[in-house]
Amino acid sequence: MGDDGTRLIVLELRHALYQQTLAGPRTYPGARHWALETGEAVRMIDRQIFEVVATGELLLLVQS
Repeated sequence: MGDDGTRLIVLELRHALYQQTLAGPRTYPGARHWALETGEAVRMIDRQIFEVVATGELLLLVQS
């Protein structure tokens, strides 16, 4: 939920490398990052608070 009460969706994204090895397919997880559905970058402050990088708006995680 944004500063003004607007509901927003934050996506957790993770880069991964998929590689075929002699032992079979392997997945190497990489760094995580967060973004709004619109693609705007979001920074995680703690487990329940995020910040929209471009605007500084704070977002609060609300479990529904």
